[in-house]
Amino acid sequence: MADTTQLDGSADPNDLAWAGAGELVQAYSARRLRPSTVVEALLSRIDRLEPRLNAVTETLADSARARAAEADLQYAQAVDAGVAPAELLAERPLLGVPVVLKEKHDLSGHTVTQGVVELAEESTANHPIVERLLAAGAVPIVRSTVPEFCAATVTESLQWGVTCNPWNTECSPGGSSGGSGAALAAGYAPLATGSDIGGSTRIPACYCGVVGYKAPYAVVPGQLPSSMDWYRGDSAMGRTVDDVRVMHNVIAGQHVDDQLSIPSAPINAQPRSLDLLRERLAGSRVVLSTALGDYPVEPDTVRALQASAQALTELGVEIVEREPDWHADELMQTAFAHYGHILAPSMADAIERAQAAVSPYITQFVEHALATASRIPLHETFRRETIIRDQLSTVMHGAIALLAPVTARTALPARAPALSIDGHGRHYWQQQMAVPFNINNRCPVLAVPSGIGGEGVPTGLQIVGRPYAQDDVFLVGSALEALRPWHERHPSL
Repeated sequence: MADTTQLDGSADPNDLAWAGAGELVQAYSARRLRPSTVVEALLSRIDRLEPRLNAVTETLADSARARAAEADLQYAQAVDAGVAPAELLAERPLLGVPVVLKEKHDLSGHTVTQGVVELAEESTANHPIVERLLAAGAVPIVRSTVPEFCAATVTESLQWGVTCNPWNTECSPGGSSGGSGAALAAGYAPLATGSDIGGSTRIPACYCGVVGYKAPYAVVPGQLPSSMDWYRGDSAMGRTVDDVRVMHNVIAGQHVDDQLSIPSAPINAQPRSLDLLRERLAGSRVVLSTALGDYPVEPDTVRALQASAQALTELGVEIVEREPDWHADELMQTAFAHYGHILAPSMADAIERAQAAVSPYITQFVEHALATASRIPLHETFRRETIIRDQLSTVMHGAIALLAPVTARTALPARAPALSIDGHGRHYWQQQMAVPFNINNRCPVLAVPSGIGGEGVPTGLQIVGRPYAQDDVFLVGSALEALRPWHERHPSL
């Protein structure tokens, strides 16, 4: 993390690449740095690195420069008028902060395809979270790649090709918010948007060594009709827990365009000192689950998870090891029945209407989901989901959070698997461990880094909270960040 006392107009561009959102607004407010300086440095970095990573669908250079210049002026006018920085930032907490927009999040006047060129449509309005980011003063700098239909755990499409992980370009940044995760890890911007219907925020956060938050269902407004799917939600991503908290508070809350969205109190800022964290956490219980039942988790991920849990004991946290009575096969059957009733039919209809060319992983996803739904009617998925939720409540009884891996695999190859279904009928999504908490969709889940695996790709863990207990997961996340700092560690690009 850059030192804001040294962050100024003469700073090394590499320092600007790793500056956090909070650091930037502090430096802007003190007139040590201008948003325009940061935007120019980041645009230059993106231009230099992007051919290696392929994380960007569109660079928003002209509008980013214009918004940065407007932010320059607002900071200067505030100083000249004697307006306190806190007063200015209360209204526009991200003023001048660059942000990456996931391609699926509509930006008015720009085309959305979700990786399928035949489905291209020009957006006539901003997505609710984009609208709120712009109102908060954020500066969209690029739009990021996604797999087709945002329906893969890697980021590859016929339209944009393969997106690579900055930590190891032979590996994937995950998906579907893989472009956002890779961009954050590469220093393109301190914040990014994501979305999550089966881990699409948390998986890239894990593999890219950044932070991603899946809020409880309907806390963040979306676009109808897709926001009617109770597994999904739109998300904040960043390199630090507090940056993600601030961005989440900007995008969350009831929105007139999404009748399903709900009022949401802001998540409180959490202590940063170990002494204050100890005061808050001492005597709390946290559950450790290394396998979420019977997922075959690779050793590097387990070791990093256990080390993170052990670190919390330094703050007086009681760690209790428990495994839910879950079986990966049954969890994925339930999830794919859900997808087969809700998501896959709309994908199949869109492909047929547009006569769209799609990758094999999409064909396999749709076929597998529809076949599963044909065996498991929707009312049966409700029954199964209820059991899964009750089992999590049992495991978390008396605890403020549960720690678990994000994925059973420490790294994925950059290209999507040629065959999505193995010889036992298991879809490749079963390598990931995020889906159980889309089923438990009222639980907040914060994904944070935990270490580095054998292939040089970061490992990550999920902090799962009780329904709507958002402050708890950010408290635990802040503690882990203080105990095991990850924000000073960057890929060698």
